[in-house]
Amino acid sequence: MAFQPNEKTNVIAYANTLLAGLNLSPLSDVPFIETHPAINNARSGVQGHAHPSSNNKIIPTALADYADGALLALKSVAQDNPLKTNLPEYGAHLLGERMALFNTHPREQVSAGGSCHFFEARNGYLAINLARDEDFDLLPALTDAQIPITTDKQILENAFKKFSIQDLIPLGRDLGLAISAVALPDYDSFDNWVSMSPSATSQYPSPKVSPLVVDLSSLWAGPLTGSLLAMLGAEVIKVESSKRLDGARRDKSDDQGEKEFYDLMNGGKKSFTCDFTTQEGREQLLQLIECADIVIEASRPRALRQLGIHAETLLAKKPGKVWLSITAYGHGPATENIIGFGDDIGVAAGLSSLMDIIHGRPLFVGDAITDPLGGLHGALATWACWMNGGGMIDLSLYQVLGFALSQDPLIRAFNKNNLIRRTSEWTKILNMSDENMYPVRKASKPAPPPGYHNEEILRKLDALQKS
Repeated sequence: MAFQPNEKTNVIAYANTLLAGLNLSPLSDVPFIETHPAINNARSGVQGHAHPSSNNKIIPTALADYADGALLALKSVAQDNPLKTNLPEYGAHLLGERMALFNTHPREQVSAGGSCHFFEARNGYLAINLARDEDFDLLPALTDAQIPITTDKQILENAFKKFSIQDLIPLGRDLGLAISAVALPDYDSFDNWVSMSPSATSQYPSPKVSPLVVDLSSLWAGPLTGSLLAMLGAEVIKVESSKRLDGARRDKSDDQGEKEFYDLMNGGKKSFTCDFTTQEGREQLLQLIECADIVIEASRPRALRQLGIHAETLLAKKPGKVWLSITAYGHGPATENIIGFGDDIGVAAGLSSLMDIIHGRPLFVGDAITDPLGGLHGALATWACWMNGGGMIDLSLYQVLGFALSQDPLIRAFNKNNLIRRTSEWTKILNMSDENMYPVRKASKPAPPPGYHNEEILRKLDALQKS
């Protein structure tokens, strides 16, 4: 289901498309003031944090409108919740806030976060996200040992020119690299944005009951979902391994922006830590998950199974329970173990190829763009599932962005000339704009230190065990 190419109705039409995918009624009369998608993109900061009329490279599709539409749909689903006014005013505000706080922007060959890089292969370009130290150790195996283990960008720049994309992508993914080709996917294949399996033993919540959410996720997409649920009144417990805390937690960093961003994602949550490597820690983790009304996780399924956590079994034990599983490319034997991060998934969904078509070279779009979009869509799916009796949610970040892009009629029925014409028109509109960037949100409260609420939560678990 694709909205019509009326650039003044993107947000409401996209919100209704998302609601239709959840089998929910469309929006009624909505007092939503729409802005032009080019201005909305620029003001959101997804094109970089300069004035909207600056010479940043135009993104030729309505990304900020898709973010606004997802948040508008969430507000519709939560319309009977008196706390819905705690949600951000616009979803677009969330797209560029990390770049604003970190004072970063995408560069020619490197993502805003600094870890994802474009490399030229024999027959095209690919993106590799070298986010972890061990990723560099895998590069020799990717190139038949033709390059050493190195972080030297000049050596890496020419390392892949002898190899084809068709060989590099599957091998890289088998090795555990976050790797994707700069190419346009088949947008006709994105028939929905989420896969949801209703609970066989549905139990609808009392309107007076706020769900208990256990957030096992880290970094951005999952924590954003949890923070939006907290704004709706849920009690959210952020759970971390005491041996490996959330990588976004930078308590020893002098960068105030990093702390402010972590507080935005986790400031309204309680903190619980346990040692996943011990029997006691795994028992505490399992007991906490059993008590939860909603579970948010962004792990590969085999990682959870190794901890003795089986989503289907736990869903069956508690009617009405919701399990949100966020992955790079979705569940299923062919996809569930593929590594992916926000930037390289954005490349896989075609954004950098669109920029190549319009601007003459592949470019990164925004900052880990599928994370804020995934978090917004994840909150919508989760709250809708909670209100409708529970179940399993398979949310693929690739599917979310691919579906959003497929709603653009100039992309779905690909027409290069029309896209170039649109970019020219949007550039003229921006050059006439005198609007400022959207303000960066402020966290409602600081995120608690690791394990700050352990005693309180363990007492509750002990009481539940005895009852």
